[in-house]
Amino acid sequence: MTDKENRLPPTEWPPLPQPGMIEEILDIIAHEAKLDRAALVPGATMESLGIPSLDMVEILFEVEERFGIYVPMGEEMVDTVYLHDLIRVLADQMEPK
Repeated sequence: MTDKENRLPPTEWPPLPQPGMIEEILDIIAHEAKLDRAALVPGATMESLGIPSLDMVEILFEVEERFGIYVPMGEEMVDTVYLHDLIRVLADQMEPK
C-alpha cells in the first residue's frame, strides 16, 4: 500500500464555494453511476464504489456542465482514493482563479 492508501478515511466533505453543492454533486454521482445515494460518504473509496471509467467520464461531464467548470483528467485525479478526494478536485476547480 502507498502512503495515500494508508491514511485514515475522511469523515467530512471538503468545503465547497456554495451551500448545497455537495448534494448536487452527490446526486449526479448517484444518478450517473447508478449507486445508492447512501453509499456516497466521504470515506468511501473509489474502488469500493466500483464506478466504471465510462460512468466517471459521464459524472465529470455532468459536473462540468452543471457548474460551468473544467475538470482536468490528469495529475489532479491521480490521488483520488476516497470520494472526498474527488470532491476536493471538483471544489478546487470551482474556486475563483
